[in-house]
Amino acid sequence: MSRFFVYGILPPLEFGSRPELPSRSLSELFELNLTTQALKKVHILKLWIDISNIYGFFQDSVFDSRGNYSKSTIKALIANQEELPSYVIEFFQTYEKDEERKKYFPELISRYFREEKKVATGCLADFLTFEHDIRILFAGFRAKKAGIDLAKELQFEDMGDAIVTTVLMQKDKAGDFQFPLEYEELESALKIAGTNPSKQYEEIARFRFKFYIKYFSNYSFSLEGILAYMIALWILEDFFALKREEGETFLSNIVERGYVS
Repeated sequence: MSRFFVYGILPPLEFGSRPELPSRSLSELFELNLTTQALKKVHILKLWIDISNIYGFFQDSVFDSRGNYSKSTIKALIANQEELPSYVIEFFQTYEKDEERKKYFPELISRYFREEKKVATGCLADFLTFEHDIRILFAGFRAKKAGIDLAKELQFEDMGDAIVTTVLMQKDKAGDFQFPLEYEELESALKIAGTNPSKQYEEIARFRFKFYIKYFSNYSFSLEGILAYMIALWILEDFFALKREEGETFLSNIVERGYVS
């Protein structure tokens, strides 16, 4: 009943148009209307924002309030080594200095996707796989253009992952970076964007937005559709935030901290 209520009042989203409903209001709707089990899935998706915020601590970035925790709460949880996933705690135990934590942060992002994908099912598994694929492919795309060692770029990734394997197979091949068949549309869009980082970010955002809006449309009045709407909303909010931040910084965020929100 409550799930149907949430779905029924969601205003339409269109890429390039400012959303009517802010994430803060959507979160309040979720808290009031979704079950505890559904909120656990929301928590896992918001966790990638929390982890992104952790990276922001190392370089005084603006705090993203759309995650599960406030800035002070995250810092307290890290200090007390509680409530956060074990792989987050292990990361801070392994790397004790901020310089190390910043340098090896891609390892934490890789752990997030690897560990959460192990237990995820349904739409949650689809979303995590999609976002991880985008991150790996774009890292490969940028590394190939810049002449960076692909193996070093993906050193913390699961070598058994199909997309990781696809990227690494191109390590010593000449020519442009090749995307898998299911991501040909993104490859074409990035070629059109050329070397303009803002345009590249826009095309990635547009591609991701289309994925989630299609999911939202195909799963009417369901939790799957509601969660897809939440991520599509994040993408729009980030797109307009791009107006306040250099495109190259956003592109670096995607690669360095797996910025999927």
